[in-house]
Amino acid sequence: MKTRIFFLIAVLAFSLNILAQDSRFKQGNDLYTEGKYEEAVEMYEGVLQSGLESSALYYNLGNAYYKSGQLPEAILNYERALLLAPQNEDIRYNLELAYSQTADEIDQVGTFFLTKWFQSIRSLNDSDGWAIYSIIAFILFLIGLGLYLFGRNVAIKKAAFSFAIVFLIVAGTTLSFSSHQKTKLVERSHAIIFTPTVNIKSSPDQSGTDLFVLHEGTKVELISKLGEWWNVRLQDGSEGWIHESDIEVI
Repeated sequence: MKTRIFFLIAVLAFSLNILAQDSRFKQGNDLYTEGKYEEAVEMYEGVLQSGLESSALYYNLGNAYYKSGQLPEAILNYERALLLAPQNEDIRYNLELAYSQTADEIDQVGTFFLTKWFQSIRSLNDSDGWAIYSIIAFILFLIGLGLYLFGRNVAIKKAAFSFAIVFLIVAGTTLSFSSHQKTKLVERSHAIIFTPTVNIKSSPDQSGTDLFVLHEGTKVELISKLGEWWNVRLQDGSEGWIHESDIEVI
């Protein structure tokens, strides 16, 4: 009996907590609509600190930071929103708009057009979405396999075999898409520079040679870490070392 009462209390407390957080999210939206962007930021950040996250929350927080003139914070939260909802065009558009206002213009290393096309398809859905498609495709594969093994008509068996092969390939492809999107979400292998101006070093030490200068809002890929220093790579292939205090991991 005591266990049941404790369970009911826990469920009630959890439900009330969710309602309170939903209320803060709505309050943040109301503050944003009223043009009180800094107050909206505080409200959204409060929801994040409570342990909840969503693409909508990060997106709205990014918008509030953008409107309050805090570009690195806006980019960081747009990137986090995009990780959760890679298919969302509004997030992608606002992120590109924010990047266009950063000081650094970095040319991306050329990508083979088929690779670029493949990546664009993979970004049409998140990990859970691709996983659902993979399950559906695998079920269709099993149906085709069953028709092939137990069918009596030769024409139906041939068609079922082709059907099964196609959906086996689809299941494998969508599963790999799901795995890739999940890996991006878990590993967080990129970061945003938050220091207005920072010298990228040749070694993980302040005495290292200055290779080049980067500014706040620039996105870098995290390669490896040594102590308090990160070895980072830019889209043009340039590499160097930056102190962890100068960046925020996406």
